[in-house]
Amino acid sequence: MTDKKQILIVDDDKDLCRMLEKYLVVKGYDVDMAFDGESALHMAPLKHYDLIILDIMMPGIDGYEVCQRLKIQREYNPIPILMLSAKDTEQDRIRGFKTGADAYVSKPFETPELGRAVADTIEKGRRAREVHGVKYSISFEFESRFKYIEQVNDLIAQLFMRTNMAPDEIWELKLAMHELGINAIEHGNKKDPTKQVKIICTIYDGRLEFVVQDEGQGFDLEKIPDPTDAEGVQRDRGRGIFLVNRLMDEVDYVNGGSKVRMVRFLNRDRKRNGHPR
Repeated sequence: MTDKKQILIVDDDKDLCRMLEKYLVVKGYDVDMAFDGESALHMAPLKHYDLIILDIMMPGIDGYEVCQRLKIQREYNPIPILMLSAKDTEQDRIRGFKTGADAYVSKPFETPELGRAVADTIEKGRRAREVHGVKYSISFEFESRFKYIEQVNDLIAQLFMRTNMAPDEIWELKLAMHELGINAIEHGNKKDPTKQVKIICTIYDGRLEFVVQDEGQGFDLEKIPDPTDAEGVQRDRGRGIFLVNRLMDEVDYVNGGSKVRMVRFLNRDRKRNGHPR
């Protein structure tokens, strides 16, 4: 049985795949290749991969969909995914992290840069799997959108490993946390780089507790549009608060909403109140 790390490369550019394969084999990895998204989804369950290197722009099922399909499943969520793409705008990267990617490298790239990203992403996945204990707490502060979304993905991976929540519940929670964080950056801190947003998640035996805090002046909860009405459904913001209120058993807004405390009980039979306390 090999101790080598197992990597799956997914890219419709066969020449690039083979170049990466040669480079990574020399570095001591075992490498498999898939040349389209459908093949990647078929191959992922066949081995215990330590990393998937995933292109975005592929015919048929693109990299975004491959990533999301894997990350929403409990058994495959722990596999780190490094997106490798020529799509390098801010929105491209945000979308990549929102679908669950653990790292993002832009084409063109230097092979040493990719080598570092591969090693770092594999190590990050290893550390996440080795955290033990019934009670677990994670906290982080951020000012970068990219870093925020990446760290929320780390948190969601822990929820898959440490709770019995259904995958669709965890995925909805991820979307809500992404939106709350971006709202805190854009509307709470007004994109001021000197201000931070802090996230704390604590996993207890029977509940999850989240705190999201920015350094802004808060907001008027009554003025947040209902995203289910005809006007609100077209808006880009406001859905996060709606999702949180629906998913959580307790929601407390402090200091005008600049700090939000949320509790989700892990007993599925418990009736949720569905509204802020």
